[in-house]
Amino acid sequence: MSLKLNYHNDGLIKAVDAISPDRAAYYSRKCENFIDQYSSHPNYIDWTYGKTELLLQWVAQLAAEETLLNIVQELIGPNILLWNAFLPVKPPHSTGKFDWHQDATYWPVSPANEIVSFWVALSSVNQSNGGMQMVKGSHAEGPVAHETTFDKTSMLRRGQKVSVPADDARIVNIDLTPGQASIHHTLMLHRSRSNSSDNWRLGVGLNYASCNVGPKPGFQDSAILLRGHADNSRFELMESPKTDLDNNALANFARSQQLQSTRYADVK
Repeated sequence: MSLKLNYHNDGLIKAVDAISPDRAAYYSRKCENFIDQYSSHPNYIDWTYGKTELLLQWVAQLAAEETLLNIVQELIGPNILLWNAFLPVKPPHSTGKFDWHQDATYWPVSPANEIVSFWVALSSVNQSNGGMQMVKGSHAEGPVAHETTFDKTSMLRRGQKVSVPADDARIVNIDLTPGQASIHHTLMLHRSRSNSSDNWRLGVGLNYASCNVGPKPGFQDSAILLRGHADNSRFELMESPKTDLDNNALANFARSQQLQSTRYADVK
C-alpha cells in the first residue's frame, strides 16, 4: 500500500524514515544547545510554541531536508509551504502534556486536507518520555467538540481538549527512533502525556501546506515557500533566517505574531 493511501485510510503514518541518523544527531545537538542557552529566557515559550522556523536557522533547514520534502510531496503535491514549526520538547520528569485534541478545530487556515503534520524525532521517543498517541481513523469522523480549559499543565495555549473520550480500541502508540517521523491528518485525534522518564523528549513539529492553503476570512498568517510555487497562496511569504535569532529573524517573528494577533486574542 502506498504512503498516500495508507495516510488517507488511517489518517496517520506511525513511523517513516525522514532524515538519516547522522542528520538527526546534528539537529539534536542544535536543539540541545538552544535549550541550554535560552531555556531561561523570558521569550523561550513563545519562541518554541510556534513560528520557530522564522527564528532558528536549523529548524528551517530541517524542514527543508530533501528526504522530508519528498515525503511531503507524495502527500500534498509539489508546491510546498512551511506554515508553522514548533519545538514541543519535554524535559525529564516534567508535567507538560497535550490532551486529546484535533489540530484543525483551532487552526484558522484552510483547506485543512491540504495541510499535513510531521513530528520529527531528534531523540528516542516512547510512551515513558511523553510520546504521542493517535486514534486510528478518527480523521474520517470529522470535527469533534472541544472545551477550553486553560490547564497550566497543557502545552496548548488554551488547554484545548475533546469533550468526549477517545476510543481506546483504536489508540496507536507513536514510538520513534532519532530521524524517524510520524505523520498525521489535521483532524486526527492525538495526545501526548507527561515525561516521567530520566531522558529528554526532543523533536520538531512541522506543519506543511500546499499552495492552495491560506488563512480563513478575518485572519492573517505567514509561511515559507520550500518547494515549487506559491501562486495561489494567501499567506504573507517570509524568508528562512540566515542565522539563529538574528535581527531579521526577530523582526520576521514579530511580524508573524502581529499577523496572528486575532487568532490569540482570547489568550490571557
